[in-house]
Amino acid sequence: MQLDVRDAAVAYGNKTVIEGVSFSLASGEIGCLLGPSGCGKTSLLRAIAGFEPLSSGEIDLHGRSVSAVGQTLSPEQRRIGMVFQEFALFPHLSVAKNVGFGLEHMNGAERSARVEELLSLVGMSHLANVHPHQLSGGQQQRIALIRAMAPRPEILLMDEPFSSLDTELREQLAREVRNLLKRDNITAILVTHDQMEAFAMADSIGVVGEGRLHQWANGYTTYHNPSNRFVAGFIGQGVMLPGQIVDGGRVQTEIGIIGEAVPTSCQIGADVELLLRPDDVIHDDESKLQLEVKGKDFRGAEYLYTLLLPSGQEILCMVQSHHNHNVGESIGIRLDVEDVALFPAR
Repeated sequence: MQLDVRDAAVAYGNKTVIEGVSFSLASGEIGCLLGPSGCGKTSLLRAIAGFEPLSSGEIDLHGRSVSAVGQTLSPEQRRIGMVFQEFALFPHLSVAKNVGFGLEHMNGAERSARVEELLSLVGMSHLANVHPHQLSGGQQQRIALIRAMAPRPEILLMDEPFSSLDTELREQLAREVRNLLKRDNITAILVTHDQMEAFAMADSIGVVGEGRLHQWANGYTTYHNPSNRFVAGFIGQGVMLPGQIVDGGRVQTEIGIIGEAVPTSCQIGADVELLLRPDDVIHDDESKLQLEVKGKDFRGAEYLYTLLLPSGQEILCMVQSHHNHNVGESIGIRLDVEDVALFPAR
């Protein structure tokens, strides 16, 4: 099911919560609306579902307008599946009856086959006759998901579906959900504030903030080539390193000259800020550039070091954890910046 959102806006009374949103999802693609709480992403999802009217713009499903100003097709007419944060399983029904709840249009044999197919897919066939309260949080989330997938909806919408689960389980389920959706070729949109969920699950990520969509791109592009400072600050970690454009399409910074991939629109002599990610800074014992370790965070396989430049500027460096240096020590680094993200100096 192709989804097209064009210049969409949602308002409550006189307050516009999100506006100017445009993006497309091809049939079978998975999109994500990623942003902080209160940025308008859930309101946009509800408009796609048909629960909220648009104050401007249009939403099309498979080439048919389902939302425009003064026109909102009801949710049940859109063949949309919804998965909510609260799971919303029926406590008095068994797991199998929960999954088969939306399959009244099928005969008994077809319904049973579809329920068994989905339970098998998530490895829960042996729990068909238990009730939701007997399941773990992760198991309940899997049942909520396959219940929404059971009628083969045209599009599946998921509103913070993993937020009540621990971090490791969230990312594991996000990968499992992606595989399930791809297997059934279901178009889907996830709403989340967790970027690791977004990276694990989505083909395209829309970064939402301040009531608008800042960037719509794949995870790699969003991380390495953010469209503006908001995206650069919200996605991943990094610092803005002051620099100046010099000849040859390069940036002169306090710790050396960066690359030859500067946009041609940058004029020589222009003051800029370079987005420097922790993975752009390589630990190198042989380097002549030695920086003091100001702070360190243990991440299991890695340390995230905060390093101090002579000017007082701080940068981040991700290093394998067997390189264990103390705060106050100096370590050698070199830069390896393949994707140059520049912003005009403030």
